[in-house]
Amino acid sequence: MTTPLRFALLVLCATGLVRGLGAASASSASGTASALPPELAAWLAAQPTWSASATADLSYGYKDNLLLSHLDGERSAFARGSVSLLILRVPTGSFDASSYVQADGTRYFSGRTVDYDAKVWTQTELAYRLGDTFKFSLPITGYYSDQVFDVSDTEVERLVAKLKVTGGMLSPAVRWNFGPRWWIEAQANGERKRYADETNDARVGDGVVRLSWKPTQRIEARVIGSQRWWNFERRTQYTAAGRALAGTHLKTFEREGQARIEITWDQAARWQTYTRLSRIDYRDNGTGYFNYREKKAAQELRWKNECWLVRVEGIARRIDFGVRTVGFGINPPPRIKDEYSAELRVERMLDQRWTLLAGYAWERSRSNDVFASYRVNEGLLGLRWSWEK
Repeated sequence: MTTPLRFALLVLCATGLVRGLGAASASSASGTASALPPELAAWLAAQPTWSASATADLSYGYKDNLLLSHLDGERSAFARGSVSLLILRVPTGSFDASSYVQADGTRYFSGRTVDYDAKVWTQTELAYRLGDTFKFSLPITGYYSDQVFDVSDTEVERLVAKLKVTGGMLSPAVRWNFGPRWWIEAQANGERKRYADETNDARVGDGVVRLSWKPTQRIEARVIGSQRWWNFERRTQYTAAGRALAGTHLKTFEREGQARIEITWDQAARWQTYTRLSRIDYRDNGTGYFNYREKKAAQELRWKNECWLVRVEGIARRIDFGVRTVGFGINPPPRIKDEYSAELRVERMLDQRWTLLAGYAWERSRSNDVFASYRVNEGLLGLRWSWEK
C-alpha cells in the first residue's frame, strides 16, 4: 500500500472516530430521554438474539467446454450441489455478528481431464456501532478452490490449468454515515494465498475506499477506489521478450476505479437494475511484461414477485497488454483480449421450503492470439431447499 493511500485511510478513520464518538454520545442521551413504551420493550426483549438460515441446492446440467479450449473442448453432463449456512446476531444493540459458510461441488460424468471442481467459502464478521453514524467491522475470511482457471493474463503463454488454492483474509473496515444520504467506508485487507503446486504462492494486500450516495429510496450510487499488491514468493520477473530473469523477485500492483448505480424502478420493488463500470491498471516491478489495462462494463436486470425471481446479467471486458505481443516479425501487434459473458437465472418458489431453479450461462473469449479464444455454454435445472429459524 502506498504512503498516500495509508495516509488517506488514517485520516478517514481518525475523522470518523471523532465525529462518531460525538454522535454516539448525542444518540445515547436522546435514547435516555425518549425511552421505548413498556409493551414494545418487552416484545423486543422476548425476541431471539440469534437467527439462522440454511439452503441446499441440487441441480443437473450440461457444459460444453470444461477446459476453456480453443478447439475440441471436453464436454460433459454434470451434477452440482451447494449448501450454505448463515448465523446472524439480531442487531438490537451496538454489537453485531454473523457467520456464513458456503460449499459448492460439481461432478462431471464424462470429463477425462477434469471430472470435478469444488469451492468452499467461509466468513465471520464482527461489527460494533457507535450510534447511527459510525461502524467498525472485522470480516475474517477463509476459502478453498479446486477449479479450472484461464491464467493467461499472468503467465508467459496461453495456459489453462486446474488449480487448488487455499487462502485467508483479514479485512478491517470503518464506515462513517455523515448524512442521511451519504456514507464513506475505508477498508484494508491482508491475504495469504497458497497453491498446491506452490508456483503462485503470494501475500496480497489492498486498501479500498467506498463512497455511497442515495438521493432517493430507489437510487443508490457508489464510487470505489482501490489499490492492491501481490508479493510472490517464487515467481521471477521477465524480460520484455518473455524470458525469466534469474535472481529476481516478482511483485505486481493494481489500481482500480469503479462506479456503480442501483435503481429500483417501481414502488413494489419488482424491477431493479445494477450497472457497473470499472477500469484496472496492472503493473509489475520489472520490465512491464505483465502490464495490462482492463476496462469492464456489467449490467444486471432483476424482476421478482411473491413466487418468481428472474435475473439477467451481461458483462463485457477488454484487456490491452502493454508489452506482450502476438506473432513474430519486426513489429508484431500488441496482444489484446475481449471477454463477453451472459447469464440467465430463473427461480420459482413452490412453497416455503422448496424452489425450482433453472439457469443458462454463456462465455466468449476472443483474442488476436487465436489459441487464447474459446467459447463456453452451460445449462442446468435444479431444486433448492431452504430453512430458517
